[in-house]
Amino acid sequence: MKPVRLIAMATLQGLPPGSAGARDTLAAQLAMLPAHGIAGVLAWSQWPAIRAAGLQPHAMGRLDSPGDAAALVAAHVDAGVTSTLHVGTAFDDDALLDRYADAILDAAQRHRHPVLIETHRATVTQDPWRTLRWVERFPELRFSLDASHWVVGGELDYGGGYAERLPRLDPVLRRSPMLQGRIASGGAVQIGVDDPGPWRAQAIALWTRAFALRRAEAPTDAIAFCPELLPHALGPTSWFGYAPVRRRADAPLGIEETTDRFADALRLFEIADACAAAAADLPLEPRP
Repeated sequence: MKPVRLIAMATLQGLPPGSAGARDTLAAQLAMLPAHGIAGVLAWSQWPAIRAAGLQPHAMGRLDSPGDAAALVAAHVDAGVTSTLHVGTAFDDDALLDRYADAILDAAQRHRHPVLIETHRATVTQDPWRTLRWVERFPELRFSLDASHWVVGGELDYGGGYAERLPRLDPVLRRSPMLQGRIASGGAVQIGVDDPGPWRAQAIALWTRAFALRRAEAPTDAIAFCPELLPHALGPTSWFGYAPVRRRADAPLGIEETTDRFADALRLFEIADACAAAAADLPLEPRP
């Protein structure tokens, strides 16, 4: 089964005029997506525009207090969008993590609404170890896996140990109905698809394993793949610092991005399709 193709709204933002995804308006950008097999858009807002283009909006949201979970999920239900949440901070203790879990799971069950928690730095899922312990206590949790944050933030290949560390992530991988597509290195959260280092092969290994585990966990459920390639900057006062750039005096802001993020997103879809196909033949250890 091929993964469902989603794309993050940020991948469309700030594209230079020569990009394969550049259009004069957001509506025109959204209108071109179905031709590439893209079924939905992951976004913080602009859900009506996404729906008007015949695409399914998938909502991003921030949860800063367990007490806000019920209202946030109810708002997403009313809007007819799914929920992918950044939860808390990297400074929450286990007691607060558990209150978050209780509140999220209660809201999801009450509304019969899927709620995914994104693995992201500066949130409760900042590091793999704490996330794995959280899953032990709350196995019903489900995730939108952005492994780039763990690759760079957790230095997963430190000392050449990537292959040994990867199976330890299995409890999260099998609980991730969405994979957010981005290749990271040990020093940068977003690099080009054709970077010559080992990072692309490592991302492929992780995505293939995630597809295989998810298929074993829920063989009839769809799994989504969503490239999230953020711009370096949207303007002089809005900086992300994700996309690699080079200095060029005649470029806007004195920099230009070194890759076409939309073209890279299309290539990531092809890689994800190949990973999903390879997952069918991936041997997995018996689940403990």
